[in-house]
Amino acid sequence: MSRLSPARKLALDVLMEADRRGMYARDVLSSRASAKAIDQRDSAFAARLALGVAATQGILDELLDQFLDKPKKVAPRVRMALRISAFEMLYLHSPGRVAVSQGVELVRCGAKSAAGLANAVLHKVADNVDDFAAAVDADESERRLVRLSRLMGLPRWLCARIMASFDTPEGALNFAGNLAPAPLALHENAFASKPDPYISQLVAPVFPGCHAPVDAQVTVASGVFERAAAVASDLNAQLIATAATRPGCCLEIGAGRGTKTYVMMCQAKRAGYERQHTALDLHDRKCDQNLARLHKAGIQGVRTVSGDACELDEVLTSFDAMLGEPVKFDTVFIDAPCSGTGTMRRHPEIPWRLTEKDVTVELPKLQLTMLKEAATRVAAGGELIYATCSVFEEENAQVVDAFLASPEGAGFTVAPLSEAQILQLPEFDQAKKLVSVRQNDRGLFQSVPVSADSYDGHFCARLVHK
Repeated sequence: MSRLSPARKLALDVLMEADRRGMYARDVLSSRASAKAIDQRDSAFAARLALGVAATQGILDELLDQFLDKPKKVAPRVRMALRISAFEMLYLHSPGRVAVSQGVELVRCGAKSAAGLANAVLHKVADNVDDFAAAVDADESERRLVRLSRLMGLPRWLCARIMASFDTPEGALNFAGNLAPAPLALHENAFASKPDPYISQLVAPVFPGCHAPVDAQVTVASGVFERAAAVASDLNAQLIATAATRPGCCLEIGAGRGTKTYVMMCQAKRAGYERQHTALDLHDRKCDQNLARLHKAGIQGVRTVSGDACELDEVLTSFDAMLGEPVKFDTVFIDAPCSGTGTMRRHPEIPWRLTEKDVTVELPKLQLTMLKEAATRVAAGGELIYATCSVFEEENAQVVDAFLASPEGAGFTVAPLSEAQILQLPEFDQAKKLVSVRQNDRGLFQSVPVSADSYDGHFCARLVHK
C-alpha cells in the first residue's frame, strides 16, 4: 500500500468543497488554510490538479464511464478521486503505475470498500488512455472534433464554436487549451493617505494605477489587499474601466463586488474629475461588499442600489421621485452578465456550466434587454458603455448591432473606445495605445488570451448618445 500524497488529498478536498458549496475551485483554494500549511510544491501540485479537473471534468467522466458498470451509482467523492487520477494520466501524462496507485489510495481514504473498483477502473484507464485521446472510438466523420474536444478538455459544442471563431486553428488551440494560471495585475488605491511599502517596490505602472504583471504569491503575502492599498483586476478589465471613467454622474450596472467601481473612482481622482457614482447590482450582498471595500479604501462618493437592471424604472423610483422626473446619467456603464469565456483560466468550471443555448439565445436576449433599458437613462450627449468578458460575437458585436437597429438604439452611434475622454489626457497615453491595439476598425474593443502571459478576454463598445 503506497502512501497518499498530501497534494492529491488536498485537491480532492478542494474539489468536493467547491462542488458542495457551488463555488469555483480557485476561490476555495484561496480561502483554505490547509493549502498554505503544506509544502509549496505540494500546494502548487494540488492547485494544478484541482483546477485541471475542474476544467476537464466532462471529458474525464467520458473516459471513466467507459469502464464503470453503473456510472450513475458511483458516490460523488469516489468519482472525484477517479477524476483526479484520470486527469493525471490523460493531461499530465503521469506514469500509469503512479497515477493508479495514488488514485486507489485516494478512493480508499474516503470509501475503503470502493478501493477494488478504483483499482480495476484505473488500470483500464491506464491501458486505454492513448486510444481515448486519439478518439479511436469516435465515428470517422467526427473524429477530428472529438479529438480536439478531448485535447482541449471542453464540451464538443464549445470546442466547435471556438474553432469557428478564430482565424487560425493554432489561435483556437492556444486559447482553449491554455490551462496555465492567468497573470495577476493590480490597481493601486489613488485615495491612500501614504505610499504602500509593497507597491513602492514595484516597477512603474503600465498606465496610471495599473501594475502588471505582479507575482501572485508575493503580492498576496505582502498584505497589500488586506490594507486596501490595491485591488486585483485584470489589465484588460482595467483598460475598460479606465476608458469608461468620465466626469459627471455615472450609473454602473452589474457592479458586483465593485472591482470596476474601485478602478473608476481611482481614475476619476487621478484625472481630476468631479463625479457622482451609483453602483447597481441584483444582489444586496454584493452591494454591501462593494461599499465595505470602498469604505476600507477611503473611497467616498459612491451609493449602491440593488435591483433588476431590466426594470430600471422600478429600481430608480426613489431617485426619480427626488428629481420629479426620470434621472439621466452622463455615463451608463453595463458590465453585462455573460458566458465568461474570456476568463476560463481563472474559473475553469465555466465550460461545463454553460450550454450552447446560453451563448446563442439566453444571454444575448438578456444583454439586449439590459442595453435597451439602460439607453433610457443616458443623458443627451452622454455615453452608454457595454462590456462583457466573453470572446463570442453573439454576446458582443451582434448584441450591439441588434441594439443599434432597435428603436431604443436609434439615437446612439458607435465611437472608438480609444477616443474616450480620459484617454486623451497625456498621463493616460499608454492606456490609449493599449486600447488602440485591441480595437477593430469599428472601434470595438476585444481582447483574447492566446498565450500563457496574455490577459483575459474582454469586449467593450462605446455608444454615444447623439
